[in-house]
Amino acid sequence: MKKVALLLGALSLVSSVAYAKEVVPAVEEVVVVEEAPVAAAPALTVTNIGQYIEVDNTSGGENIGEAVHFGNVVGLAYDDWTFGLMARKAWSMDTDDGIHSAGHRIDLDVWKNYENFSVGARWRQEETYDRWLARAKYNYGMFSGWVDAGYQFNNNNANDNIYSEGMPVAVTVGPVTVGYYYEYLDFNGTTDKLYKNTDGVDVYDQTKEFTQQVRVMAPLYTGEKLSLDAEYRYQFSQEKEFAKDMKWQENNRHIAILNANYALTDALSVYGYYEYDFNKYEGHDGAKDDKDNYYGEFCIGWNYAF
Repeated sequence: MKKVALLLGALSLVSSVAYAKEVVPAVEEVVVVEEAPVAAAPALTVTNIGQYIEVDNTSGGENIGEAVHFGNVVGLAYDDWTFGLMARKAWSMDTDDGIHSAGHRIDLDVWKNYENFSVGARWRQEETYDRWLARAKYNYGMFSGWVDAGYQFNNNNANDNIYSEGMPVAVTVGPVTVGYYYEYLDFNGTTDKLYKNTDGVDVYDQTKEFTQQVRVMAPLYTGEKLSLDAEYRYQFSQEKEFAKDMKWQENNRHIAILNANYALTDALSVYGYYEYDFNKYEGHDGAKDDKDNYYGEFCIGWNYAF
């Protein structure tokens, strides 16, 4: 009887384990799927703000500044687009008659940026004209350049003109960059009628103007906070055409520019430059060479980058 009881107990235990295996579900391996983060939607952001003061002067002038400019600058970005706004006001600092308004300027820029080049547009507005430009710039290793081209509507009874300027090619070797610069104007609505200009001189309408320069740029010093660089420009050609032949002056000037930037913090910096133009005149079509003079330009400002 004891053996039978033991046998029945063993059979009962085996059947219980078998039943438990049938009714208890198997635990499946849980696979955790990590979802990729959702990219933030593009937003319009401010990239930098700043202000500057610029003082222009010419030799022989009795004023503190031929014109003194106070400008405000804002930069913005949206995805692959960048925007720039510059608004400035100018005053004449006359030592005898005091301070007088001398005009204003507004520049509105927009760029679409790609890997090695950008395309954009600019609207420039002053009291005497509105200028609309299409723009392009590129940078491929040692080669870079930029070109602006468009139309200028003059508001001072002067002829409108097609306008273009740029440095279509610049080559960088080591720290030095050498580029070719041009400026081109083609006036519309010109006539061959003789008239007196604002200086009382008899003139014919100008029809074209084409200026060419070679520019050399190089860094002078780069420190932890202070950086200096210089630029030399030689205007080797200036061609002018008129509705009829008349005397005119060609300006083959030399231009030197010194730039400086000092980083107060990682975001805030102060900058400035001084430009000196040595104007050298050569008479054409019977005109005498004008007396050489200079033009000076000094600027100081600050910039905060976000």
